[in-house]
Amino acid sequence: MANEGVLLNSFYSEPSCTPTRVALMTGCHPVRTGLTDVIFPGNPTGLAPEEITVAEILSKAGYATAMYGKWHLGEGEETWPHNQGFDEAVFGIYNAAPWAWNSEDERHMWNDGHTPEFFFRTKLKGVMEARKGEKAKEIAPLNLEVYKTFEEKTYNRSVEFIERNAKEKKPFFLYWASNTVSYFTSHPDWKGKSPQGTHFGDQMMEHDHYVGQILGRLKELGIAENTLVVWMSDNGTMYDLFPEASYTAFRGGKGDVLEGGVHVPAMAWWPGVIEPNRVRGDMIHVTDFYTTAAKVAGVHDKVPSDRVVDGIEQSSFLLAGNKSRRDYMFHYSGAHLGAIRIGQFKRHMAGGHGGLPGKAFFDVYKDPKEENGVMVSMLWAWVPFDDALKIHDELIEKFPHRDSYRSKPE
Repeated sequence: MANEGVLLNSFYSEPSCTPTRVALMTGCHPVRTGLTDVIFPGNPTGLAPEEITVAEILSKAGYATAMYGKWHLGEGEETWPHNQGFDEAVFGIYNAAPWAWNSEDERHMWNDGHTPEFFFRTKLKGVMEARKGEKAKEIAPLNLEVYKTFEEKTYNRSVEFIERNAKEKKPFFLYWASNTVSYFTSHPDWKGKSPQGTHFGDQMMEHDHYVGQILGRLKELGIAENTLVVWMSDNGTMYDLFPEASYTAFRGGKGDVLEGGVHVPAMAWWPGVIEPNRVRGDMIHVTDFYTTAAKVAGVHDKVPSDRVVDGIEQSSFLLAGNKSRRDYMFHYSGAHLGAIRIGQFKRHMAGGHGGLPGKAFFDVYKDPKEENGVMVSMLWAWVPFDDALKIHDELIEKFPHRDSYRSKPE
């Protein structure tokens, strides 16, 4: 995919999975929406109905919209994809752990195979299928037997959605949120097939196969040259699961505003439009795909103006090879600003030493591991970074953050 398109070597997510999904769906830093933390089973928080998702924006352009896979933006039905702009959806609760809790044939040291009581507080107790304007229905329980083939089922639904809309010559937006990878199990057809020899490797191999099949099907249907495909990760590697999990050359991992937590793989593919075999080091943030999708669909004027949208429209960068329009970035750690990036320099807002808190500067071009601070040589940058923070804070004062949304009790 990268060889036929562009490898985005300086793509940035939020530090963890729910926040990145918030940023992708709304074009906003999660802190603006009140949904700043990872949602665990039984947590009533979720994406507020007042948010305007990319699916809602594209629906206004006549796009068919679908979501398949890992939603992870709330467990109350009002927060689910069919009530957030998607015409249709098949989705389940976040990663594989709750599926394992419900599996009598698996025993795990933290719960001995017994489902925790709090899990039953969730409204999302199975694999759900939903359509806009209708009540969602459960189509499969949450257990490891279902999980083993969930990726395959959401892939098949994705292909069916593509084929249906290609036949009807209708523009479409597909959000396939892969549910891989997990520590627990593999698809029977892929188990033990990867060189890594772990569930992580098997699932990544399966996912890679499906991505290739989707790109091939777009070509077969004759719509590849009219379809933008973006693949991205939602956060850095999770060292809690080392050595089975992936590894990065950066310092830090999932949950950190260090490069290891937010500097992630991404690529974009559009035959005949995106020049192939390109590698770009320009800064791109996950929120940028919100505004860019609106521009490509011809509805950039529908991007909401009653709130701060952090995404910067990047169609000229992706499609014409121009320079990225982003030269700054704010990295949030939950509800708190963790770092500011301007150009090649990054300032950590917490920590510090010698009576100079918040003055930890790093040159991420020369020091991507952020191990050697350049505070002395960056004395000139203190005030410009302070000015950027002041402007940021003034916008927050003008457009206050939304309070955390909590699903209504049953």
